[in-house]
Amino acid sequence: MKHALFVILTLTTLISCKLNQKKKEQQEPNGQRPSSAQLIDELDSNKDGKLSKVEVKGPIEDDFNNIDSNNDGFLTLEELNKQENKPSKIANTNKDLSNEIDSSMKVIPVNTDYFISENIIDSIKKEMVELNGIKTLCYVIKTNSQATEHEMGPWCPRHIEDGMEKAGIWFKDDKVYDVSGHFISKLNEFYSDDKWKLYREDGTIKVTDTEEGCLAAAKPQVEEKYHNYCVECLPEYFKDQITTFVIPVTPKYIKTTQNFGRGGIGIAFNGVKYDPPAPTHAILAAHTIAPLDDHGGHVNPHGGYHYHAVTGSTKEITQTNSHSSMIGYAIDGFGIYGLIDKKGNKSENLDECGGHFDDERGYHYHAGEPGGNQIIKCLHGLPGYTQTKE
Repeated sequence: MKHALFVILTLTTLISCKLNQKKKEQQEPNGQRPSSAQLIDELDSNKDGKLSKVEVKGPIEDDFNNIDSNNDGFLTLEELNKQENKPSKIANTNKDLSNEIDSSMKVIPVNTDYFISENIIDSIKKEMVELNGIKTLCYVIKTNSQATEHEMGPWCPRHIEDGMEKAGIWFKDDKVYDVSGHFISKLNEFYSDDKWKLYREDGTIKVTDTEEGCLAAAKPQVEEKYHNYCVECLPEYFKDQITTFVIPVTPKYIKTTQNFGRGGIGIAFNGVKYDPPAPTHAILAAHTIAPLDDHGGHVNPHGGYHYHAVTGSTKEITQTNSHSSMIGYAIDGFGIYGLIDKKGNKSENLDECGGHFDDERGYHYHAGEPGGNQIIKCLHGLPGYTQTKE
């Protein structure tokens, strides 16, 4: 695992050097590392869409055969994506956090009775796992990340005359907007950009209504023919994917905050992932939108159905006092609670991650505004990880 991390870091360094030779607007936004698609774009000298051994050097050349899972002599986007999807686990073995644990803080163990058992594959198991150099007893939870309390979708309307009941929601500047046909027809005004036009002359809306279209559009580098599309992937395309959540049985409070990896940031009680913020910079750059449904979820090829917002659609654990209900667990084992309490008030004195302490719940998080594209902002606990098997 450490060698795999070394490979990825070396790849990132190599691409960063090349990107620095280009204009600043071509660099990866927000300081994030290049995606697998960008790695291929930068290293693929003959532009055949894959990497041969002569096109890579250093540790990636040394580890070429391990990454080349089908042994055809080339590294494809799919193979690099599989390597890229491992970092949330790899990151947990890279930095020793043992000196950062604050054992004086009250913590509440994870309660597996809260999960909808029918949504769990096999059963929840316990396993000793090394997280950031710390041997930790963890729950291993496997799901298909498919909601059961509510229908998944709809997402994209089909005609500019369609009402909001035929589509989902979108967000901007912490506000939520219904993606009606009218909204689609006015995107050029909404974003002050005349290049937006997701509909045809007859009023029909351009939607990725096939799995092929989903795969071509729901990625960082949207294929050009799907620019100016409403991106919709259906849950049935990826219903057999298995997402594994590894979460500490008893969370450990860390003095320093921990950034998210590329995996899920938590789990709802129905087994669906809570994900980091949606990559809106990549979505909007192609003049596409990828609406969430009214429940705050949508689908992508490397995680299936997942939530980017909390809208009150999933199972909740009601609290005995006026405190907001519990809606799931962060990947570090601390509980996530709703934004609003029973009296309609928001929680106050939240830290930089969106969490705080109280005597009954110990440290816990509160979900952010549905339009904020950020359920929680960071982690204050020893992080577990997620992995998705396609």
